[in-house]
Amino acid sequence: MNKIFQIIVPALLLTGLAVHAETNQVKSLPLRECVERALANNIEIRAERINPDIQTWGITGAQGVYDPVLSGGINYQDATTPQDPGVPSKTQQTLDPTLGLAGKLPTGATYDFTANDTRLSGNIVTNFLYTGQAGVSVSQPLLKNFGLGINSASIRIARKSKAIAVQNFAQLVMTKIGAVSAAYYELVFAIENHKAKVEDLNQAKQLLDEDRRRVQVGVLTPLDVTQAEAGVAEREQAVILAARTIKDNENVLKRLICREVSEFRGLSLLPVDYPLVQRIQTDVAESTRTALTRRPDYLSAQEALARQNIGVQFNRNQLWPEIDLQGSYGLNGRGRSFSGYNDNLTTGDSPVWGVGVAVSFPLGNRQARSAYHIARLDADQLLLQLKELEQDIIVQVDNAVGHVEANLKSYEAAHEATRLAQESLDAEKKKLLAGTSTTFLVLQAQAQLADARSAEIRARADYNESLVALDQAEGTILVKNNILLKLDD
Repeated sequence: MNKIFQIIVPALLLTGLAVHAETNQVKSLPLRECVERALANNIEIRAERINPDIQTWGITGAQGVYDPVLSGGINYQDATTPQDPGVPSKTQQTLDPTLGLAGKLPTGATYDFTANDTRLSGNIVTNFLYTGQAGVSVSQPLLKNFGLGINSASIRIARKSKAIAVQNFAQLVMTKIGAVSAAYYELVFAIENHKAKVEDLNQAKQLLDEDRRRVQVGVLTPLDVTQAEAGVAEREQAVILAARTIKDNENVLKRLICREVSEFRGLSLLPVDYPLVQRIQTDVAESTRTALTRRPDYLSAQEALARQNIGVQFNRNQLWPEIDLQGSYGLNGRGRSFSGYNDNLTTGDSPVWGVGVAVSFPLGNRQARSAYHIARLDADQLLLQLKELEQDIIVQVDNAVGHVEANLKSYEAAHEATRLAQESLDAEKKKLLAGTSTTFLVLQAQAQLADARSAEIRARADYNESLVALDQAEGTILVKNNILLKLDD
């Protein structure tokens, strides 16, 4: 924010709070504290903050496709075969343990390490008691599902989703900072405006007292007193409405910075950062370039398009037929004892291997073609939406810069109008003392001064709020407020 803040407790703000602070405690709040409270307590921000963590676990889950799977089992079978009368039944017991390790590689290849042993016992066994095999089989896609890019698509999509969640969170934080700043300046406006209304009321009361004394000495007529009384009543109503505006704006700010509004119940908020109007250098072209490199909503849209393009690439690959190169190698073993079996297996004298190609292609392939065209059309749609957002940003920045410039000129004009209205009132008072004016004309001059003061106060608030809006349009409001979002990678 290119403005100077004077950290004080202005007397005019204290006066403005006097109406509703008689029975309430007053809590002084710098703008920085309001922003920090909003970031810590705002429920919407706390809820949105969870999304990047959710997407982080999404990345972890997508990476799990390469986690190997360890499997194993054991099977026991006892079989009895009846024989002729007088001949003992044949029995055989089989113990068959198995162990396996299977998984997928980034190239798309799948592997499967297996080992199984079989132990036979019983009176039917006459030869080897132990048999088994250990080996590995590999299948590598050559077209469909081949390559690092295709097989990491789900991981890259998950990472883009995390990036989008981070940008969405940043966008919400920026929006809340802008809302807090605007609410803060609106509260400053309401307090200053109330103070101006009170001053106007006091001047009207002073004029009423003077008119009553002049009536007593015969200088004025009772009509002048009646007009002065009407002026006081009108201004009392304006003070009441201005005081209510303070409470309304307080509640808006409380809602933004509190976890529960009841936290500040019974407290009147006193802004202590009094913004001074200072001219800044504006450049629409530079602000637009800044916005297109920093705006979280624009960066999020770019990430969404990149994520969709990953899906397009993946679905295009799914149009290819499946051609998988397959290979396997293993060792056989057997023996009448476990040690003999183990020696026979590890010597490698009984290998078994194989190689082959498997091909499959769905006729018509409508499901894959449909998925590809839908993904491509979705990408086209996101690209158009990105271009539309880019045009919106250009317009928003142009408007924001224009509002800053116009509000600065408006403030300067309002400030000059206040000065002139004060001079007019002073002149009218002198004329009243000289007997060449009337109470009505003095009241009219007082009202014009009050309106001019309110317009100046409104213009100052509008100018500072337009600076906040420009920071939002440029995407620099976090930097301007020295806020760094710390999110886990």
